[in-house]
Amino acid sequence: NGTSVLVLEESTQAGGKIRTDWQDGFCCEWGPQGFLDNVPETLELVRLLGLENRLVKAGQAAADRFILRNGKLRKVPLSPPAFLVSDVVSLPGKLRVLAEPFMPRGRAEDESVLDFARRRIGREAAEVLVDAMVTGVFAGRAAELSLPATFPKMAMMERTYGSLTRAMLALRKKGGGGPAGPGGTLTTFVSGMQELTDRLVAALGPDLRLQSPVAAVQYRESTASPWVVKLANGEELSARNVVVTVPPPKVSALFSHLFPPQALEALGQIPMPPVVVVMTAYRSPQPFAHPLSGFGFLVPSREPRQILGTLFCHSIFPNQAPEGTVLLRTILGGARQPEVIAFSDEELLRLVRRELHAILGGDSDPDLVRVFRHPEGIPQYTLGHPKRLAGLDETASRFRGLYLTGNAYRGVAVNACIAEAKKVAASLR
Repeated sequence: NGTSVLVLEESTQAGGKIRTDWQDGFCCEWGPQGFLDNVPETLELVRLLGLENRLVKAGQAAADRFILRNGKLRKVPLSPPAFLVSDVVSLPGKLRVLAEPFMPRGRAEDESVLDFARRRIGREAAEVLVDAMVTGVFAGRAAELSLPATFPKMAMMERTYGSLTRAMLALRKKGGGGPAGPGGTLTTFVSGMQELTDRLVAALGPDLRLQSPVAAVQYRESTASPWVVKLANGEELSARNVVVTVPPPKVSALFSHLFPPQALEALGQIPMPPVVVVMTAYRSPQPFAHPLSGFGFLVPSREPRQILGTLFCHSIFPNQAPEGTVLLRTILGGARQPEVIAFSDEELLRLVRRELHAILGGDSDPDLVRVFRHPEGIPQYTLGHPKRLAGLDETASRFRGLYLTGNAYRGVAVNACIAEAKKVAASLR
């Protein structure tokens, strides 16, 4: 809309947690593995950046997903007939799922994901299937996360249709997809996710400053440009709008003199437990006993294991590993095991090898190992998040030209961040 923009980036590289390293022909993603191709805002951004011909969609083999259940990997059923014959949930558990249409609506405004799932589909399916889903998206605990904040469509489906089953049937007729939204395919770029941020950096040019941490902000309500942004090097910048995308603890530090205590308290109640990514690559096509074709596996919290899950990257995106090799991406930490961030690289590798040996069978030496640490990992939208968010929105509205955005508020995935960023951009004056 003609607004001039200056992006201040604290680190030496733009892109946040999106970063891609290539080593010996293997693609190692620090952060997100990709994005689902079902959100118009992301696809529009890709088009504007001229990256359409660089998109790579997950291969057909990635349709097979696994969940660890009682120590064994079991295939996730993707259709009602497959669910009925699967061994992921017991017969009593399946019967309880089939009773979902007859369960009454909930009454609470806010409810944990686990409580909602137990109420709708029963304890067993909730603690296996839904818990695993929460692990895969948030690296969190389903018992602690707010349903309307994390999976708002599920809350809407029950509120509107009284039943997830009835809602899915109705939405399928409209092409609206399942509880998580319209079905999408995991998508990345030929050279990995960093292509997206590299192209954004190129588009910004001199409007991006690296190694430019902000030391303080001041607000002068009576002026046309009410914001003064002070950099760590002493430089001062005036602005009509300030878009803040740093994590909540840094927001608290920068705005402690402006925000009321309840807003600062709300920011302090958005935990970001650490996450560790361990990449292991093997020059053998079958380094483990279990077949490594598929998307990968997730580990529900009821399983006595120390990893959250593993992606079969060579199978999801075959271009990310040389032919005849295996590339695994194991996730650790999150709300369940935050202590792993303090482990040494050697301890992490021993742990991952032990876990993969127990789950996949066999114990091959990896030919390549990369460890990526995120001390501030995935934000957890815990119970009370919608109320806290409403309070933060009200606080921000008191200051002309202030926008709080990023993955700590309305969605943690790439798609959610892009969609939210577009809304903010349209509001700038």
